[in-house]
Amino acid sequence: MESDKAESRAASILAGLGFSAERQQNATKTFSGGWRMRLALARALFCEPDLLLLDEPSNMLDVPSIAFLSNYLQGYPSTVLVVSHDRAFLNEVATDIIHQHSQRLDYYRGANFESFYATREERKKTAKREYENQMAQRAHLQAFIDKFRYNAAKSSEAQSRIKKLEKMPVLEPPETEYSVKFKFPEVEKLSPPIIQMTGVTFGYSKENILLRNVDLDVQLDSRIGIVGPNGAGKTTVLKLLIGKLSPTSGLISQNPRLRVGFFAQHHVDALDLTMSAVSFMAKTYPGKTDEEYRRQLGAFGITGTTGLQKMAVLSGGQKSRVAFACLALTNPHILVLDEPSNHLDIEAMDALADALKEFEGGVLMVSHDVTMLQTVCTSLWVCDGGTVEKFPGDVQAYKKRIAAQADAAGVVKAH
Repeated sequence: MESDKAESRAASILAGLGFSAERQQNATKTFSGGWRMRLALARALFCEPDLLLLDEPSNMLDVPSIAFLSNYLQGYPSTVLVVSHDRAFLNEVATDIIHQHSQRLDYYRGANFESFYATREERKKTAKREYENQMAQRAHLQAFIDKFRYNAAKSSEAQSRIKKLEKMPVLEPPETEYSVKFKFPEVEKLSPPIIQMTGVTFGYSKENILLRNVDLDVQLDSRIGIVGPNGAGKTTVLKLLIGKLSPTSGLISQNPRLRVGFFAQHHVDALDLTMSAVSFMAKTYPGKTDEEYRRQLGAFGITGTTGLQKMAVLSGGQKSRVAFACLALTNPHILVLDEPSNHLDIEAMDALADALKEFEGGVLMVSHDVTMLQTVCTSLWVCDGGTVEKFPGDVQAYKKRIAAQADAAGVVKAH
């Protein structure tokens, strides 16, 4: 790399990952953990390695930064090995897929996620069909052997079938299907208005106004996704809606009978990890039997004795499911979700998306997961520059707008 271009290239990569010109001048020790992770990613991209290893790179990024990273990696000339649960990201970046399962690695050449998934499903169907056919053939041979092994007239045929059975390769039974299903409770109907923000302005101080003149209306049939760069105030909008923050000016009104279920981005902080999920639910939401709590956990894929183990030993995804199970106990009319797909594997994300589509109440979510936004949300709002405005299109149109803005700003696209 030419030394005279190094600084501008570094600034361009940082800009693509959401660092404003002002933020780029700050000392690294002033950054939060999330921004330090972005900085580490920027450093890895800037170093131009022959082998770039990325572990869940989209987890701490917003949609604009993921769009930049995706475009950048598509033009990267060397090898990239990425672990990710982000379908849309893998669809855009991956040219080959390595699937880790059952203590083995399966390689899918020339495959993005969609083609890998289709091929894997076809392989599973073929393997199941071949196994069932062989089991039927084995059973047929064994039945003949059992019937005629000691019959003098048929003994030679029985021996022939014994040899055939012995030579037949033993196929492994198909893998047990891993599946998980989420289920939110039925919703009591309410008369509108449900939640309304009218002319809301919010700031942590008079000098630090984050949002200005925000109007937002949430109904029981709403499916709203909020996107925008990190730090723009997306989580603040959610906290204003649920009453965790009070507006500096403007009005937030809601139906007095409204129950809101809030899933926080850092939901683990609300769990007592020294307790089991069942004990925690009994303490936090008393009035039910242990069996009822276990049934509630089972509705979110926490089955068997998992709900009786200390939550400290659970995976990140399992802790998320416990948080969803707790949220569902409140019988909410509206689900307000802040990055709900974090820590979930692909199967659990699919289960969550299906459950949200079936949920009869309203859904308002902040998410960086394009697949989740596409699947669940019918309305997209962009939080940026102190405003929250309805976007006239879907998340793909939003990504195109981001790409066009990046082009206009001269953000570097490739190595």
